[in-house]
Amino acid sequence: MSMFKRALLVLAIAAASSPSWADTPTTTFNVEMTITKACNFETGGTDVDFGSVQSTAGSATGAGSLKVNCTKGTTYDIGLSAGSGTLATVTARTMKGTGANTDEVPYALYRESGRTTNWGDTVGTTTVSGTGTGVVQTVNVYGSVAGTNFTADAYSDIITATVTY
Repeated sequence: MSMFKRALLVLAIAAASSPSWADTPTTTFNVEMTITKACNFETGGTDVDFGSVQSTAGSATGAGSLKVNCTKGTTYDIGLSAGSGTLATVTARTMKGTGANTDEVPYALYRESGRTTNWGDTVGTTTVSGTGTGVVQTVNVYGSVAGTNFTADAYSDIITATVTY
């Protein structure tokens, strides 16, 4: 083998055994997500139930609850409608009797257990405010009936709760 071929062979072996000098480019990229505000009512709340009372009882109280789940840090207001009573307002709600009974029993819903602060639907004024924690929160609803001297019957009303955030 000629000297030239030997030199080429040695160079080829050396090149094959040495590390590659190839370029190793890099890049960067973002990992992103946007969490949006949200509030929902969850199952598990309870109706306001005044129970069974005699017409001579004079008054009755009851309580129930709503379950709300809002994104952590999201401020919210929960409002309650006037209900379905004929002339009902958020400050003068009424429960209707069944069938031919035209009596409507007046009642009130309150934001606190002392039953002094009416719960209405004006955001920031008559609503219940809170801040979401990212887990379900219980919000209590308190009610009272001032008088029970009405026709013996089952009375009810439907209230719509709305969460504004």
